[in-house]
Amino acid sequence: MMNRFAIGLLVGPLLAGCAPDSTLSETKVKLVEANQKIAALEKELAEAKSSAPGAGPTPAPPKESAPASPSPVDDETSKTGPQWDYDVNEDLMSGSKRYTASLKSANTVSFGFPYGGEQHGTLTLRTVQGKGKDVLFYIQRGQILCPSYQGCNVLVRFDDEKPMRFAANGPADHSSELIFLENYSKFITKLKKAKRVRLSVDIYQNGAPAFEFDVSGFDPDKYQPK
Repeated sequence: MMNRFAIGLLVGPLLAGCAPDSTLSETKVKLVEANQKIAALEKELAEAKSSAPGAGPTPAPPKESAPASPSPVDDETSKTGPQWDYDVNEDLMSGSKRYTASLKSANTVSFGFPYGGEQHGTLTLRTVQGKGKDVLFYIQRGQILCPSYQGCNVLVRFDDEKPMRFAANGPADHSSELIFLENYSKFITKLKKAKRVRLSVDIYQNGAPAFEFDVSGFDPDKYQPK
C-alpha cells in the first residue's frame, strides 16, 4: 500500500487546480479520479513484484519416500538338501527296484601320478528290494586299500562327534575305487541327525585323505518312497 505522503503528491495537484469557489461535486469527482489512479499504481506495483526474478510460489517440501519393502525370500533358495541326488530303477530280469541317494564331497583331493588331478569322493546309500541295503563310497581315480578277501576299517565322523570305525569290504571284481561299509542301520541313523559327515580311508601311496560331505536336508521319503 502507498503511504500518505505519496498519496498527497498525487492528490495535491488535482486539488490545487480547483478554484476556491468550485462546487462540492467537482471536488468529489477529482477525489474519485485520484483514488482510481492510486488503485492502478498499486496494481502495477503488485504485478512488478510477482514477475521479479526469484519470485513465485514457495515450492512444496519434497515428500518423504516410503521405506522399501524387503524382497520376499525365495522358498527354493531357503530349502536344504539340493546336493542329494535320488534315483530309482528296476531290474529288467527280477523286477526288483533299486533305490539310491548319492552326493559328492564338498572338498576335492589330488593324488600323485598316475592318478593326478582334483577329484571328489562320492557317498551313496542303496536299497535293493529283496537283497539288502548298502553304504557305498567310491573315488574317480586311485586305489583304496581295502581288498575283498581282507577288508579294512574306515573312519567316519558325524558333525563334531568323535570319529567312529566302520568295517568295509572291496567289491567282488577287485576294483580299487569302490568299498562297501558295513552296519548300514547304524550309519543311516547317525546320518539322519547330522549335517556333516567326514570319511577317511587309506589310499595307496596317498595316505588317508578326509572327504567331507554336506548331508543336511536328507529326505528319506525321496530316497525310498513309501
